[in-house]
Amino acid sequence: MTEGPPSVPPPGLPGPYGPPPYPPPGPYAPPPAPGRRSRRGLWIGLGAAVLALSLCAVGSLVGLRSYLDERNDASAAALDDTYNPIRQEKIEALLAAHTRALTERDEKAFVAPFDPTAKGLAAEQTSLYRNLSKLPLADVRFKYLTKGDFRPVGGGHEVDVTLAFVHRFDGFDVGPVEEWYRWTIVQADKDAPLKVTRAGGLPEERKRNAVTHYPAPWDKWRNIHVERTPHTVLLVDESLRTEAQRYAPIAEQAAVDDLAAWQAGGVSAPAPSGFVISLVKGRAELGSLYRTTKETPTESGVAIPVPPEGVLNSEEKGPVVGATRVVIDVRDAYHFTRGTRERQLNLFRHEIGHALVGNLTARAPGSYVLGERETWVVEGFAEYLGHGRKPWLTSERTADSRAVIREIGQPRSLPGSLTWDQEGRVGYHYWLGHSAIGYLVERYGEQKMFQLVAEHYRSRKIGEVTRDILGVSYEDFEKAWLAYLKAKVR
Repeated sequence: MTEGPPSVPPPGLPGPYGPPPYPPPGPYAPPPAPGRRSRRGLWIGLGAAVLALSLCAVGSLVGLRSYLDERNDASAAALDDTYNPIRQEKIEALLAAHTRALTERDEKAFVAPFDPTAKGLAAEQTSLYRNLSKLPLADVRFKYLTKGDFRPVGGGHEVDVTLAFVHRFDGFDVGPVEEWYRWTIVQADKDAPLKVTRAGGLPEERKRNAVTHYPAPWDKWRNIHVERTPHTVLLVDESLRTEAQRYAPIAEQAAVDDLAAWQAGGVSAPAPSGFVISLVKGRAELGSLYRTTKETPTESGVAIPVPPEGVLNSEEKGPVVGATRVVIDVRDAYHFTRGTRERQLNLFRHEIGHALVGNLTARAPGSYVLGERETWVVEGFAEYLGHGRKPWLTSERTADSRAVIREIGQPRSLPGSLTWDQEGRVGYHYWLGHSAIGYLVERYGEQKMFQLVAEHYRSRKIGEVTRDILGVSYEDFEKAWLAYLKAKVR
């Protein structure tokens, strides 16, 4: 077994970690095989951070409102039955009863609103109830968001309602977050009880990736297994129980290592005290948990930011990310089927590193759009933590990256988001980002590096951050890094 990524990767070698959705904090993976084009599309945002809060791969809160493509009928209850045949207060009462059924552990009441004649619907909701009952959740609520137009059905009406499943993993999440569902609610006549005839995620758009945080593990799998450690919760399909038990100690060590790094970094900001992680079987599952991708992912893992409760109505300065969910492909050859424990630990530390700082993500000043993140900062920081804070030249990427430099010469600048995904260069770009973080640590100390990363996540432009934290312009910082790299790699 080779000690570093081979020059010609074995079949199945994953692509780069890759950033997460909006851009979420980036996914993690070894260098792509020669000739293979990494096709991460939107996902290189905040992973260049799952954090452009496309807010759902759309790019902004405004975009999310458009994505929902509905009107918010907060005043609908005041309309008469002609325009509001299914009264708003009845919908609100239905969701309140559904919340109560879950919190009071009443399976029969939880499933009661769902039409028993709709194929598989009651069974799906029974499975959902049992899965949710296994989770250490707090602040659990089903909350109305929006609804569409009423449609006549027989002697009554139906309407599509978008709702939020508000929840918080107790002791881990900094605050409650939202997952969005779409229900079709039917009322046979104006005095009939409401029935749900369809329940699931929001309709997908054919050509666009979707990050509506559906399906979550509790939706996707009929029977989930929960594996707990002091600082992690692993949620897996029951068929992966053995893998969850095998990798839980590695996930726990990764969480402890990253939390210790955060404490040493001295950043005065709240951080998660633990992390919610799912293990999946293959790339297709990696691309269909908490999100929907239109192409098979190339990553080995991904960190997906989930919006805080009330994100649709929040102020511009309000939080953008409530929590980050980590998803790891345990069928990945490089890290797992042909990998080593150290590679697995690096992968977990990398993705947890994204989750660690995700809550700092902020909008650009005076805007609903996220502030831009330099991909080298996002991924270089995750590489630094993933590699256990050891010297960057000891990375397994070093040999192949030296070969790239011999072939094309020294770089002239740090790689940006537009060039990051260049064919055959993604692993090299991760390495360059790692080297820049390593330079920051050697030249200015680890705490300065942490401060720079934290301030950049808070939407401050990289030039402002280098000037205020390091006392140099970004141009001078980049020149000094280039000289440092040339001296280290000849």
